[in-house]
Amino acid sequence: MGWGESNLEKEYTLEYTAKMEKSIRKLAEEDKELFAEVRMKLQLFQKGEFEKLEIKPIKRQKQKHKISEIVIKSPGSYRLFYVVIDTKNKTAVFIDGRKKKKQKFNSAYFSQLDKSLDRYLDGRNKNE
Repeated sequence: MGWGESNLEKEYTLEYTAKMEKSIRKLAEEDKELFAEVRMKLQLFQKGEFEKLEIKPIKRQKQKHKISEIVIKSPGSYRLFYVVIDTKNKTAVFIDGRKKKKQKFNSAYFSQLDKSLDRYLDGRNKNE
């Protein structure tokens, strides 16, 4: 850290869509061990410790939002989908969390995430 730089300046603000909150509540009820791992990964993200996370951009043809995922492989296969909506103020919106049962999520799923994020951002902008 340099002069005048605090840990707080490095931290991200995390926001969650209703879809993400529902996914996290469900995970907390069904798999306590995986839920604890997800919480730890979110804390690492919030602290800006990206080198400790496996982060991958989602590559797709028709991309409305630049969605990325945090890959969790153990104790279970899980994905956290998010978009950084403000790089200057370090704000990220987590759109959904999903157990991964197959190799690839289909494009319709990512269209749903785009819509979910749009609804969230519309509501967020009305409150500002």
